[in-house]
Amino acid sequence: MKELEQERGEGKAGVISVGQWELHPWLGRSDIVEWCQKRGIVIEAYSPLVRGERLNEDLLKPLISKYQKSAAQILLRWSLQKGFVPLPKSVTPKRIEENANVYDFELTADEMQSLETGKYEPSVWDPTLLRD
Repeated sequence: MKELEQERGEGKAGVISVGQWELHPWLGRSDIVEWCQKRGIVIEAYSPLVRGERLNEDLLKPLISKYQKSAAQILLRWSLQKGFVPLPKSVTPKRIEENANVYDFELTADEMQSLETGKYEPSVWDPTLLRD
């Protein structure tokens, strides 16, 4: 804890209260998540639905069937159970309502683990990668 105290204070970088990163099963960013959790930083997950590009993944199908939920709902539930504040994007009223209907089920520890792909596959521009 002493090392964390040395990061803050006058002349230091300041206090981060909230951080926002692209987070989903194909981009778990455990390094960033652990760093933030250690410091009590709220984690906002943008693009938690992977821009809709992975809603038909085999990885999600057993959970969709078991819970009778959409792939988007499974991904949002994963995000919530990870302790993230998911930021799904939609302009469709039906999808917005569906996205809010994720509090009547919970994924088991094994199911959460099954969604840990260990992959690093951003769906949007990754500012941590240098480009020419």
